[in-house]
Amino acid sequence: MSGVEARDIVEAAVRRELFGPPDEEAPSGDPVDCSGPSLTFQTKGAINGQFHDRDTLEEVLTRSDPLRRYGVGVLYSGGTPTGGLASEGDDSAVIPGLAESEETPEEPPTEVRGLRRQDQPDSDDFDLSDANRRKPSAMAISFKVRIAAGAALKIRVTGAYYDPVKVTAPDTPPLKWWVRRPFVLNAVASADVLRLERKRSPLITTPVVIEPKIEPRITPSVSIFSRAVPGEVDPELRLVTLAVVDDVVGTGAGSAFFQVAFSATAQEGLRIEPYPDVEQPDSDPEEESIALLYRHRRTFAIGHGCAAAWEDPAGEDSTPTVPFVKADALPVYEVTSLTPDVYEENSDGTRTSVSVSMEELANNTAAGDRQVEKVLALYAQWIRDRTASIGDLPARYQRAAREHVKKCTEALKRMQEGWYLVKINPLAARAFRLANFAMLYQQIRSRLEPRDLIKDKQGVYRPDGDHPAATPDPMGGCWRAFQIAFILACLPELVDPTHRKRTLVDLIFFPTGGGKTEAYLGASAISLLARRLRNPDDAGTDTLMRYTLRLLTAQQFLRASSLICVLEDVRSRMEHDLGTAPFGIGVWLGGDSTPNRWTAAKRALAELRRDSRIPNKFLLLKCPWCGTRMGPVSKSRGQDTPGYVWSGDRFLFRCQDEMCRFSGRDGLPVHVIDEDIYETGPSIVIGTVDKFATMAWQPAARAMFGLGEHGERVYSPPGLIIQDELHLISGPLGSMVGLYEPMIDDLTTDRRSDPPIPAKVIASTATVRRYEDQILGLFGRKEVALFPPHGLEEGRSFFAEPARLAGGEPAPGRRYLGVMSPSLGSTQTVQARVAAATLQAGPQIPDPADRDGYWTNVNFLNSLRELGNTLSLLDSDVPDYLVGLQRRDGITPRYPRNKMELTSRRRSDEIPKAIEELELRLPHPDCADGAKCVSSGSCPENAKCVDICLASNIIEVGVDIDRLGLMTIVGQPKTTAQYIQVSGRVGRNVKTPGLVITIYGAAKPRDRSHYERFRTYHQQLYAQVEPTSVTPFAEPVLKRALHAAAISRMRQLNPTLDPSPFPQVEFDDSIALLRARAALVDSEELPVFDQWVAERSRQWAKGERTTWATVNYFNGDPKQGLMRPAGDLADPGNKNITWETPMSMRSVDAECQISVTLDYLSDDLEEPEVQA
Repeated sequence: MSGVEARDIVEAAVRRELFGPPDEEAPSGDPVDCSGPSLTFQTKGAINGQFHDRDTLEEVLTRSDPLRRYGVGVLYSGGTPTGGLASEGDDSAVIPGLAESEETPEEPPTEVRGLRRQDQPDSDDFDLSDANRRKPSAMAISFKVRIAAGAALKIRVTGAYYDPVKVTAPDTPPLKWWVRRPFVLNAVASADVLRLERKRSPLITTPVVIEPKIEPRITPSVSIFSRAVPGEVDPELRLVTLAVVDDVVGTGAGSAFFQVAFSATAQEGLRIEPYPDVEQPDSDPEEESIALLYRHRRTFAIGHGCAAAWEDPAGEDSTPTVPFVKADALPVYEVTSLTPDVYEENSDGTRTSVSVSMEELANNTAAGDRQVEKVLALYAQWIRDRTASIGDLPARYQRAAREHVKKCTEALKRMQEGWYLVKINPLAARAFRLANFAMLYQQIRSRLEPRDLIKDKQGVYRPDGDHPAATPDPMGGCWRAFQIAFILACLPELVDPTHRKRTLVDLIFFPTGGGKTEAYLGASAISLLARRLRNPDDAGTDTLMRYTLRLLTAQQFLRASSLICVLEDVRSRMEHDLGTAPFGIGVWLGGDSTPNRWTAAKRALAELRRDSRIPNKFLLLKCPWCGTRMGPVSKSRGQDTPGYVWSGDRFLFRCQDEMCRFSGRDGLPVHVIDEDIYETGPSIVIGTVDKFATMAWQPAARAMFGLGEHGERVYSPPGLIIQDELHLISGPLGSMVGLYEPMIDDLTTDRRSDPPIPAKVIASTATVRRYEDQILGLFGRKEVALFPPHGLEEGRSFFAEPARLAGGEPAPGRRYLGVMSPSLGSTQTVQARVAAATLQAGPQIPDPADRDGYWTNVNFLNSLRELGNTLSLLDSDVPDYLVGLQRRDGITPRYPRNKMELTSRRRSDEIPKAIEELELRLPHPDCADGAKCVSSGSCPENAKCVDICLASNIIEVGVDIDRLGLMTIVGQPKTTAQYIQVSGRVGRNVKTPGLVITIYGAAKPRDRSHYERFRTYHQQLYAQVEPTSVTPFAEPVLKRALHAAAISRMRQLNPTLDPSPFPQVEFDDSIALLRARAALVDSEELPVFDQWVAERSRQWAKGERTTWATVNYFNGDPKQGLMRPAGDLADPGNKNITWETPMSMRSVDAECQISVTLDYLSDDLEEPEVQA
């Protein structure tokens, strides 16, 4: 069995539970005669079990009526007689049973990019509101057709109704069972019907009798509404809405329809063309670019109360068509799987993978040169081929195509320049070779299996097993084409700080799992090696790696630690060239994650040894050089902490393996304590962006910028800033980061040169919408290079192409399944049924190797409140439902025993352990019956495997676990970028293709809109990403942190500066930098900016504060401090002003604020009412 077949089993289980039996389903249970209105059994026990109709082989529901059994693809009776749907003189076609949305009816519909909104004139004559009821009686699809003479539209409707059967047995109350009766309706809409103007046209349908011949008792009505396409003068073009309505008189299950689906197929003379797009201004280059990239992924229909689906279009770029469109109650779309692997086409039709050996480049061999030159040559040929094809494109795409090819050519020139520099510049060549050596062995060492610790007879912890040999893998140690190309493009600016492109921001836009982190680390290695080769005494911090989430920060810290260990080993053998100062790495996080001070570290270590419940703030759990475990080990009372050493007045990590390179007195070059980072200035500092807010409070942070005790420059400032997940730095957080960024930009600029040398900035993102504006707002830089540049089609950029299997067929992609059920009553009910179906599907997968990927269901919840509700469901509703399944279907329930929560509520030290638990696979070969073993809990290994993981946005980045193949997303996430990132956590292994089940809330207009346009949304996911918003100089941001940003720079450059008297000159210098950035980013905010500056200057001068802080932690004075932590109340006895100053950049957009006031400010100290 393949992974695709395993995934199909899980999907089929969800469909069967929510929608109903598929057409090809084999009958289950015993046959019974359901031809009459009643059934009689001779014994009481005979009514137990499963049954099917003897004559039709259709299912018989014995334990509930079909309205309770199924919740998707159901139409309820509207109660209107057939044919009485619209009055004769009514110009609007009213489909009964389609009503207003259940909540916020005044809210405008959510618009999926590229479609006409349904509140526009092209559809406001056709009332489809009954598709939106909790108990819908209609569903419909709208599409555009071109009608020639003699054209026709073939319509096919399938579904079923259920007939009641009275069941009697001895000593048993009368029962009511339900037998399924499928039907098929065929109809043809002629050209005359399709051309009727503003009239709803009932169609004559022809029932297709299912063998054995049973005339359908009831059938739905089918009707068409046709109107002209707005803005089109061609009379052959029409917008058509095809609706299926349950207008059966009556109520209850007997008058409802189930498993409803229908399609419209073009007959001779009729073409189904793309649905009308939203008109976009032709002058917008971004919209032109998107139109070019997605020209083969057009929308051909939209749904009303259901989703719409179609085949991939045929025809030229200018006139694509599809043979049919259909309504789908459980829509599915499989996104194309992309691969970062590049292949060379051979003359015999075969392909050869192209990669670049790190070992060959490290050894400066001719083979390594040929590999790099092969990548550059293939990319050059790819660009020539795309250039030649531009003339074949429709005219409206050609301008964007030429711009794309131009950017590809510019990227190629940068790569060629980087490679040329490696060949002719000795410093560049040495940095490049050493970086390849370091990356090769970083890759080896970071993948070493952890070795557990065993206490010997002397009570000393030693590793279990021999010291590992770091031997290069002949099949590993290679750069992907994307990685080496990116490194070469950046290399000139990394090795030459005066390069003309130093201010250019390189923005990586690459599929998840493509190897961005390796590319980052490679660039970082080149940067810090080139710095030392230029000046061996130029120690200090060279790279600032910034993330937005502590989970990702901690993970990348562990990976980068292996690189630093290798570099330090190299440096120790090349002191003449690389200096005597050790390479090191520091992690700079908040006090909840790592200790801020030596005293806090000593206390944290003592508490950790005393109590196993105390969080581990030291992060490192294994040696990054040899893989030996370190950290807490439980014992009878408390726990030991081998590898965590308090030496004198310092803390350090020391490996327990005596054979390890870092088991000596100095330990590992890894620093997790803030004060340690300030004293040592490690080569790489990894932290969260909001930690930089502490610069206003902690002048010692200047050491990271190469500044000495008095603010003088001792070392060069950091030469490289790596900003990961740039799309997360938007909204309030992005605005705060953008306000502090001019200060960081100044502190990382080396003004000893003329002109000054700024830091190189590299970033990655999941969205490219308005990325130039975001880069300008954050970094104040106008030049941005997207890497890799777009080609002429989405998903084809040479460096990322659609993946293919060994046989040449497309590799399976991530499959999305949309679920919306207005009739089940609540999203929680849908959740419980999806959870039960997926739990039971796992044991149904026969091959244990394939079963593992779909055993763990990762649930993503949009809020902690929803997550708490889901926990309750798993404890009560889901087990209860599984008991019902046991009675109904005779299955052995698989209860969700092993649940996991992966949210910000977990301690920092628990998160790596949780990820390790998620990585645990199902062991099987030793189990005769894996399903029975797991459900009984008799196999201890199986008991460790997670059944359901409930996660918040903490999994959006950094959770890279190949075994995961199943995810449930409850509710449409807040942004498309989040949707992409979250769903990208599953299906990372081609052997376990991902299945993402998205449950939409039927009462939420936004969720409904995404469901009804399911295929449009998913086939253009990256085009749907919302532009990011960064407004660092908006008044709320200035009010909150203008003074903090200015003070941050002042205190780093002048650590002995006192707040009194008011340091006007230093304040003005910082304000000048901020004002210049405001003029560049948003000059309209300058009047507001100037008013806030004037007011802060007046307040500072008048306040006469003698200490910077009001809190003792920062050597402050509650009575005389200038700044107080945001959220703290001012001292009631202090009538002079103190400023609320953030210690983090989070929670900027507080929805409400409560102030407890005992004293009032005097009039002249009140906050200003600034006029924009």
